[in-house]
Amino acid sequence: MAGIDISLNLDVGNISHETNLGQYYQDISPAIVHISRGIFACLDEKGIPYCIDEKKKNYAPIVTIQYALMCYDLLIRKENIQENKNIFLNCINWLESKKEKFNDGVIWRNSECKQYDLEKGWISGMVHGQAISVYLRAYQLYNDSKYLEVAEAIYKSFKYEYSEGGFKRIDKNGCIWFEEYPTSKPSYVLNGFIYTIFGILDLYRVTRKEEINQLWISCIYTLEVNLKKYDVWYWSVYDQLKKQLVSYYYQKNVHVPLMKIMFLLTNKEIFNTYSVKWEHNWNNPIHKIIVNIMYRVQPRIKKIETLIKK
Repeated sequence: MAGIDISLNLDVGNISHETNLGQYYQDISPAIVHISRGIFACLDEKGIPYCIDEKKKNYAPIVTIQYALMCYDLLIRKENIQENKNIFLNCINWLESKKEKFNDGVIWRNSECKQYDLEKGWISGMVHGQAISVYLRAYQLYNDSKYLEVAEAIYKSFKYEYSEGGFKRIDKNGCIWFEEYPTSKPSYVLNGFIYTIFGILDLYRVTRKEEINQLWISCIYTLEVNLKKYDVWYWSVYDQLKKQLVSYYYQKNVHVPLMKIMFLLTNKEIFNTYSVKWEHNWNNPIHKIIVNIMYRVQPRIKKIETLIKK
């Protein structure tokens, strides 16, 4: 994306299993410049981020949720305390005004997504996982149980499968997934799944309900079994559907830190292995050259493969 600051470092945040949540698992606060500079989104008169889509304002729940997490972390670090507290609450209030009931749960719906051919109204696991993280931090910040109640209502949406209009899937190996993009053919986006399950871990930390802990453990197993599918010898890929190589920014600021975080949370060596490997890929100039070539070649290869299948 034009204007993106590749020099940013979105590294490991607060790694804890304690009841008090504190800052988020990844320090995404430096990326706030992409909103303040109008790169990912702009701010409306109420300070809520929006994107411009075909000359229309598009309010994406995930952008507001992540903006809230950024401001919360800055608040906890005592940076512009009142300003960030106000922004955090404004984001919560916006989410409150947009949430919908979904069976016995709570959801937010998204606009059309052309990248994954999703029509308006689809719901995302990543939105709901990170929304849980936001609401639980609001619960602890304001000591108001209504935010905990919403977080628990969001969690109820996790039990509904794709066939029921939800974002949960069980793959052929019995692994459980929560889809960032619930496509007809599973996409299984790596970062989306991990950000989703951070919300599950947060809810367990706050409530200490064993069924939630068991779900977290099942999700860790899903990653252990499937991580190899996101690795090519010189880089990493975004999902299991399109298998597109991630950008330089994503390799550095999403996949690598997420592997570090998962290793610190679980002490499972597989996550450390991939964090080291993918960080080495990013720092290797030869690998970057290969990636740059593949960015151009890969779409052509896929186009030929599509024609052959026809």
